[in-house]
Amino acid sequence: MQGLASLGVGQWLGAAGLVAASLLVAWLEGKSSAWPLGFATFFLLFGLAHLVFPGNIVALWAALMLTAAIGIVSKLKYHHLGFNFLAGDIYHLAASSFRTVLTDHARMAIPALAGMIAILALIVVLALTFAEPAMPLTQRLALFGATAIVYLCVFWVSGGLKRFRFHHLTDDRVHLSAFVASWLGAGPSRRPGFVDIDPDPLPLLPPVPARRPAYERPPHIVMIMHESTFDPRRLGIPVNQAFEPFFTPPDGRCGTLHVDVFGGSTLQTEFSVLTGLSSLSFGNDSRFVFHLLSGRVRHALPSVLTGIGYGVSHISCDKPSFVSCGRFYKSIGFNDVSYAETLPPPFDAERWKRENHDEQLYDHGLDQLSSRLADGRPCFLSITTLMNHGDHRRRIFPVDRHAELRREAVAATGVASYGEYVVRLAESVAAYASFRKRLEVLLDGQPAIIIRYGDHQPSFTTSLTGLPPSDLALRETFYALEPINGELPDDLPTPPVLDSAFLSTLTLLAAGLPLDPVFATRAALLDDCAAPYFESGSPRKRRFHRTLVDAGMVDLA
Repeated sequence: MQGLASLGVGQWLGAAGLVAASLLVAWLEGKSSAWPLGFATFFLLFGLAHLVFPGNIVALWAALMLTAAIGIVSKLKYHHLGFNFLAGDIYHLAASSFRTVLTDHARMAIPALAGMIAILALIVVLALTFAEPAMPLTQRLALFGATAIVYLCVFWVSGGLKRFRFHHLTDDRVHLSAFVASWLGAGPSRRPGFVDIDPDPLPLLPPVPARRPAYERPPHIVMIMHESTFDPRRLGIPVNQAFEPFFTPPDGRCGTLHVDVFGGSTLQTEFSVLTGLSSLSFGNDSRFVFHLLSGRVRHALPSVLTGIGYGVSHISCDKPSFVSCGRFYKSIGFNDVSYAETLPPPFDAERWKRENHDEQLYDHGLDQLSSRLADGRPCFLSITTLMNHGDHRRRIFPVDRHAELRREAVAATGVASYGEYVVRLAESVAAYASFRKRLEVLLDGQPAIIIRYGDHQPSFTTSLTGLPPSDLALRETFYALEPINGELPDDLPTPPVLDSAFLSTLTLLAAGLPLDPVFATRAALLDDCAAPYFESGSPRKRRFHRTLVDAGMVDLA
């Protein structure tokens, strides 16, 4: 005991730092098999911090606090999105999405940001107030070199880049080592590439002619993405009867949609739906496909519809700069794109800030269709909604709005966020019902098909189900196809579970439109890998990807 009491402040801080570092790294890395690389990563951060801070103790605590900051962000991100914190989140997404994340998830983001600022302040205070011998720069450089060599050796023994395939970056936990490895070639790249591709191409099938007579008017197509919307019945939760026609329209076809993501990253589902490709096929670049594949995908639903005479347009719930969506939409064939964030009056910008109400986007969509129908061309209108997005702990409507529905939902599940989800869903259902009625009047007998789908489940479904974010059951939403002034083909394939990569193919089949060789081949792949597309080991799928690359339809050069 006297020996312990005689230890100096520096020795106490050093011992405490080492114990804290050991516990923190073990907690962030989860499984003991990941600990060697986790500790090697911390050692590397210590060497890096020592280049800035000459003292051993301050460098140790700086590395510890840096590790804590990375861990806070990564654990929050994994909990809400099912994905670890990566380098690409900084150099691809930070500039375009930071304000949106801060606004939508203020209860989570502001405390996390405050915590990181406090950590930075503690490092500065410790460096200014704690006096200790300074290590010469040459020794610090040598130490950093040693930590880098140790890290690379352990990284190689642990499996190297192969270990950090896509699934490893989406599994709990490896929160520290995944972030650092993503800066060193295991994360997003500057040039995308398929991870499920074979060397030999698959011969494309011949084109399939239209299923309707040449004199018959092609149907207008309206595609609606319902933000953060899933069918609660898939999780064993009964829904109010008023919601049932929304998920299972009596005059249409419907099923479960398998998507690539949980909790967020709408752009990945949009990418899959519009291009017919799984975002996961691009591995560690999957979350950044709007950035990396802008201008590189030369075969997509909008461009194909344009080629057969459709006027195509898109109404986005975001603004052009958000995750580079403006550039991407244009690159796949949307010549006319409207953004809710920039719409002029009579669009009610103040109401949009409060509610992000679907009704407002539907009003704008009907105005667009009204002006386009006079042209005599068939229209393809895509709409992305936003109302059910964001933190469901935050109420966006008055407390008395749908109060009984909220009470029933919370009583059935014990999850308050689900009550907010149901309230927003009720508003979405009413807004869509009104939109459809007005659309029928506007069409005045002209045929149309509505394709609707959910982009991902909201984050609270982990609490609702007790499942981890990586569970595939949390990557299921819904899809529905509804005809207006016509009928869907009797032989339309509508699998009970459909991958989002096939929704564009299903759209063309439902409309009876011609299939070019690419879509004809995709339709044939339905039997191999209807869902999930990426997880399928189908050799034909992998060869199909080679065909797309060789033909320049997906440019990876």
